[in-house]
Amino acid sequence: MKKKFYITLTLLAGISLSSQAQFGGLKGLMGKKDKSADKQTAVASQDGQQPAETPTDNVADNPKAWTVEFDRNIDWFKLNSSGKLIAAANDALYGVEPASGKIIWKHPQFKNLSKENYSIISGSPYVAIVTGSMLAMHHVIIDVTDGRIIADTKDLGVKYVNRRYVAPSLNGIIFSGVDNKGLALIMIDASTGKKSWTLQNIFDSNSELLTAKPLAVDGEHIMLSTTKRVYKINTATGNVVWKGDYQTSADKLGLQTENEVENDGQASTKDGETKGKGLMGMASKVPGVGGFAAFGSMGSEMRNGAAKAADVVYGKFMVLDNAPGIVYYYNTRSMTAFDLATGKQTWPTVKFSDPVANLLITDKGFLAATNDKNSELSLLDFKTGQQLWGPIKLYGDITAIKLTGDNLAVASAKESGKNMVNLVNLNTGKPLSPSALKVSGAVNDIRLIAKGLIYRTTRETNIQDINSGKDLWPSSLSYKDGGLGVDKGNQTYIWGSGKLYVLSHTDGTYKELGKGVNFGGDETAATIELRDKGIFVSSDQNMALFDFDGNLIYHLYQKPPGISTFGKIMNVAAISIAAGNSASHGFQSGLSGGQTTGTGRSEMDKADRWSNISSAAMNDMSRRFKASQAAGSYQVILTKVTTATDSGIGLVRVNKDSGKIEAKVVLDDKKPDYIADEVDNLIFYKASGNKLIGYKL
Repeated sequence: MKKKFYITLTLLAGISLSSQAQFGGLKGLMGKKDKSADKQTAVASQDGQQPAETPTDNVADNPKAWTVEFDRNIDWFKLNSSGKLIAAANDALYGVEPASGKIIWKHPQFKNLSKENYSIISGSPYVAIVTGSMLAMHHVIIDVTDGRIIADTKDLGVKYVNRRYVAPSLNGIIFSGVDNKGLALIMIDASTGKKSWTLQNIFDSNSELLTAKPLAVDGEHIMLSTTKRVYKINTATGNVVWKGDYQTSADKLGLQTENEVENDGQASTKDGETKGKGLMGMASKVPGVGGFAAFGSMGSEMRNGAAKAADVVYGKFMVLDNAPGIVYYYNTRSMTAFDLATGKQTWPTVKFSDPVANLLITDKGFLAATNDKNSELSLLDFKTGQQLWGPIKLYGDITAIKLTGDNLAVASAKESGKNMVNLVNLNTGKPLSPSALKVSGAVNDIRLIAKGLIYRTTRETNIQDINSGKDLWPSSLSYKDGGLGVDKGNQTYIWGSGKLYVLSHTDGTYKELGKGVNFGGDETAATIELRDKGIFVSSDQNMALFDFDGNLIYHLYQKPPGISTFGKIMNVAAISIAAGNSASHGFQSGLSGGQTTGTGRSEMDKADRWSNISSAAMNDMSRRFKASQAAGSYQVILTKVTTATDSGIGLVRVNKDSGKIEAKVVLDDKKPDYIADEVDNLIFYKASGNKLIGYKL
C-alpha cells in the first residue's frame, strides 16, 4: 500500500494564532461552574433573525483574587510560557507569581525597559534583555522562574554584542561580539552562566558576523555560519575543526522559512500599541561588528530593536537521519552540503534566482520554492544537489503546498487577488492537468482525493478533474465569506455565509446541513473546531454549536462594548485574524523550512531541545504543559457585564459544549488592558497606571 504524506505550508499561521489568542479566541479558561448559569437561555438566530443577547444576570461574579500596587507606573506586562507574569515599570522589571500576585523578584537596573529590548528565548525559562549604549551593547540573561541573572555579557568581558544564538541541546547560549582581545565568540552554560569556551580571531575582518542559529551535530560539535564561511566547532575546546568558504548575505530581511509561530507566552491586549515611530523594518538594518557608524546614525530606535534583531536568522543548517555524515546548509539565495567529518563540499552550490521562501523535505529530495519577481518550484537530489526537475514557474507567490502520495498541489496568489492552483507529479515535475486552475478567493485548503483536487477558498469550494482541468460540480459551493473547514474521518465540514455543509472525500459530493445561524453584530465566523458533540464555530462575540447533522444545539451572542472603545482594541487585529483564518483552520498543519514528511529529522529535533534547565523552571514548564492539554473548552468574550455590586465592560467565560456563561468579571474600564491565561484560568488586568489585578475566572 502506497504511503501518503501530507505537507502543508502557510505564511499566515503565526498571524492568526497570535491574534486569536488575545482577541476573542482565548481558550481553556476553566473553573467551578456556577449552577445558576443553568437558568440561562442560549438564544438561537436562524432564518435571518438577529439574535438577542444572552443574559448574564444569573451568573455569579468572580471577585478579585489579588491586587498588587507598584511604586511606579507599569509600561507593559506579559505572561511568560513558564507561567510567570512579567511587569515592566518605570522603576524596575518585576516577576509576579500569577496565582497570588506576590512579587517574587525585582530588578531596579531595568527601569523604563522598552518591550523591544525584552526578548524571549524560545522553549526555555530564559529571557534576554539588551542594555547599554550604542557602542557598548550588552545582553543580560534572566531565569524568570526566580529572577536569577544567569549571565551579563558585560561581566563576561564582552564590550559589544551583535548576535545572540542558542544551542538548546548543549544548554548553551552563544554571543558574537568584541571583548578585550578583539573579535570573539563566547558560549555560556545557560544554567550556570559560566563560559563553556571563548573562540578568538577566527574572523578575517569586522564585517564577518554570524548569520544562522548554530546546529549541534553531536555532543561535542556545533555548526556555525557567518557572512563569509561555514565552521565546525569543538564545543569542549572551542577549536575550529574545519571551515569552508560560503557567503551568506545579512543585509536584508531574515530567512522567510524561519518565520515560525511564536508561542512563548502572551502579551496584553494593548501590547501592540506603540509610542513614537516604532521599529518597523529596523531588524533588516542590523550592522556587523564593524558597523558602529550605522548604529550611531540610527539613534535610539535601532538600539530599542537590538534584542529582537540579535537572533535574526539568514541561513539554516540541517542534518537528516537518511543522510549520515552530511550537513546541509541553505540561505536566501543558495544551498549546499558538506561532509561533516572533513568539511569538503559534497555537492556544488545550487543558486536560486529569487529568495527562498520555503524549503520542504520530501522522500524524493528537497522541495525548494522561491518568491519575489518569479515564483519557482524545483526538486533537489539529497546526494548530489542536482535538480531532479524544475524550475517550474508559478503564478504569483506560493501560499500553500500539499503532497499526497506522489502528487503535489501548489496554491499561489498575486496582489491583484487572482489565485491559482497547480498540480505537479513529484517524481517527474510534470503537470497533472492541462493548465493551472483559477479559483475565486484566497485558498484555505487544497487536497487530492480519488475524484480529483478539492479546493476550498474564502469564496468557493469545488473539485477539479485533474485530467481535464474542469470542475466536477457544475456550480461551485459558493459563499460570500467563510470557507472555514474541519475534518472528521473522510469528511470535511465547511462553514460559509452562516451555513454548515459536509463534503465527502469518498464520492466527492456535498450537502447543506440544517438551517445555519446568523451571527449577531454582523460578524462572520473566525474559527471552526471539532467537538465531541458536533461542530463549533465562533467569532469575537458569537459562539454556536451544531450536531453532526447540522441541528443547532445553541447560539450565544454578547454585544461588544461599542466600536468607540472596543473597536480600538479589536480593529488592530481584525485584518490579521481574517487573513489568518485560512491558515489555522483550513490546513491540516503548518510547516516551516526544514520540516520533513518522515524523511528523518530526529537529530534536528534533539538539537532543538533544552537540557539541564533548573528543576524549579522545569517543574513550572512541565506543569504548564500538562495543564494546557486540558485547555480548550472555554472562550472568553469582552462585553458589558452587570453584577450584584457593579456594572461595566468586563469578561465572560463561556463553555463551548453547553453555551453556558459560567463566570464573569467587571473590569470597570472602557478600554481594558488585560491578559487571559487559558491554562491556569486567570485574568490579569492593568487597573490603573501602577496597579495589576488578578481574577480567577
